[in-house]
Amino acid sequence: MGEIKRFKTTAEIKVGDKIIDQVIGQDDAVEIMRKAAKQRRHVLLIGLPGCGKSMLGLGLAEMLPRSDLKDIVAFANPNDEHAPLIREVNAGEGRKMTSAARASAKSIFGGRNLLFFVLVVIAMLVPWYYLNKGQEIVFAAMFIGGMIFLGAFVIFINMSRKSGAGSQVPKVIVDNYNKKNAPFNDATGAHAGALLGDVLHDPFQSLFSSNKICLVDDNNQYANVTSNKLIDTYFLKNKKDIIKKKKQNYEAIFLSENELSVLGETQGLVSPVDVLSCNRYDHDGHMIKLTTSENKELIVTQEHKIALWKSKKLIYVEAKEIKKGDQVVAQAEDIIIDEQDIINTYDQRQQDQCRLYYQYLDLKAKNPTWGYKRIAKAMGQNISKTRWWHNGKHIPVPIKTTNWLKQKELLPLKIDHSKLPVIAKVLGATFGDGGVFENLNGIFLSSSEKDAVEEFGRDLEHIFGLNKNENSRVIEGGEYGHSWCYQNTNRNIIRFFLALGTPKGKKTNITLKVPKWISLQDNLEDEFFGSFFGGELGTPIIHKNGNHLTTLEIGITGKRGVDENRYEFLRQISSYLIRRNICTTSIYTRQLDENSKIYRLQIGKKMDNVLQFMMNIKINYCKYKVERLYNALGQWAMLKKNKYQELIKRGYGAEHAMKTLNLTPNSLYLLLNHFGTEQEAKT
Repeated sequence: MGEIKRFKTTAEIKVGDKIIDQVIGQDDAVEIMRKAAKQRRHVLLIGLPGCGKSMLGLGLAEMLPRSDLKDIVAFANPNDEHAPLIREVNAGEGRKMTSAARASAKSIFGGRNLLFFVLVVIAMLVPWYYLNKGQEIVFAAMFIGGMIFLGAFVIFINMSRKSGAGSQVPKVIVDNYNKKNAPFNDATGAHAGALLGDVLHDPFQSLFSSNKICLVDDNNQYANVTSNKLIDTYFLKNKKDIIKKKKQNYEAIFLSENELSVLGETQGLVSPVDVLSCNRYDHDGHMIKLTTSENKELIVTQEHKIALWKSKKLIYVEAKEIKKGDQVVAQAEDIIIDEQDIINTYDQRQQDQCRLYYQYLDLKAKNPTWGYKRIAKAMGQNISKTRWWHNGKHIPVPIKTTNWLKQKELLPLKIDHSKLPVIAKVLGATFGDGGVFENLNGIFLSSSEKDAVEEFGRDLEHIFGLNKNENSRVIEGGEYGHSWCYQNTNRNIIRFFLALGTPKGKKTNITLKVPKWISLQDNLEDEFFGSFFGGELGTPIIHKNGNHLTTLEIGITGKRGVDENRYEFLRQISSYLIRRNICTTSIYTRQLDENSKIYRLQIGKKMDNVLQFMMNIKINYCKYKVERLYNALGQWAMLKKNKYQELIKRGYGAEHAMKTLNLTPNSLYLLLNHFGTEQEAKT
């Protein structure tokens, strides 16, 4: 045997330049894990997230036979209460031992307690014997003695329970009751998931080859690529380093840092993450196709884990366990709406016709020699239908709409489209004083300002490349001619905005929901909410007492049954304002009539907050409200400034004056340096 070296500290131990002695394959790793398990040794797995550490541990746990599972039970140590006695028993026995000990500890009929109980019964019965004999004095003495003995017995029982009888009950430290596999706890700090296509899922599972992967390029732009094409590219690039196995034709490669990024999960948010490895193999078994409410599809294996929202938490569920209505976690892609989104705005009959038309085009493309009769037979449709399509006639109306929008370069509509801010601006107005008629005869905006509705029309003309006043008109209304309404009757435009999320019909009867794509960029939010505020913002004036502003608020109406939706919609607006450094206070309601209410979101009226609102929030399609807000703030500022100067002249300090007038240092600075005379404020 060699000489045994002793070290005082670990600093004396020499460590080689290379910590890794050997890189082994998966099969060899499994053998090492098995050997370590048999010898009851610990194995430390070190590596980047996603390289398979957790999967190896889980596999080891699943390999352990059911008969080898043990319960770990802790017993009280009578010699040292800080060093409990630990015992190992067969799985399931721990609970039985605990239950038996607990029942024994609670029983008053076990051991010494039974003897005392018998003595108590005798002590209570004997006095009555002497009473029957006529010996009253003996009866009284023995009865009193028996009562004292009974009280002592009760006190003894209670004290014995409190003094630690219960502490003798063992505790199960490791409980494997009714478990089929050994327990495995994944202690990974953050799940390195990946977002392929439209659904966030577990990267350790398998995708169907035609699924689209959301790729992130060097410019942080998104591109959708089918998984087989993307994987083929990187396998070809790294063909010298491919790891191969005969089973299921398995192949794998490891990628270098920053070589490939996809959308994934980081700290509960969807963001770009690096891909560490790729593998592919032949799968012989059933697959599951998931279709979201936005008509996005993902084909996966049954055990494939998909991210769901449950009780405001992110959880991973196997695909076979997902039910209709479950909310999957998805990241909005670069495409906001496509052809199918437009088609979905039509009724089911029209959607079915579109499906058949696309089927006709697909058969025709794959079989160029086929005539319309043969195609009709293959489709199981009437010959007259395919004959019209063959001659380019009677194309389904939704297809005509999509073709018109494609000519306008608005389909598919992508997140980087140059006209998207103007589209968001128009869309926001349809949530306020605008909208789409129930019969889809027009998209409109109503306002007391003619300039506002004309601006709305110019924006539509800009988006769709229309001629001036094409398919549109401006109507003067109101009893005294004080209201104006712009209307455009182009059904293609109407369908386009319906697909984007425009509410249809009378908004008091329907739910309102801010489209998700609006939140993808700050300028889109600013335009959308700016147009909504143009119709629904209540601007203040100076109160009749002359010392404060009246209410600054946002109000919407609703019929019965939409209460929760209105509160949620206003909370979304509040969240937007808070992100723009504007404080909101509360939401309150007022009954308008028997069936309807008005819901109002209050905006803080402190001077700093009002100034922040004016500087950070756009108000579209309503110059009147902007001017009214500026005038009110100017007059209010002059009142504050005059009162501040009056307090200073009376000998009060600046801090006292600021506290009295509810001013901050910032608002005081603005008052003293940016507001002149009262006449200038009015101007």
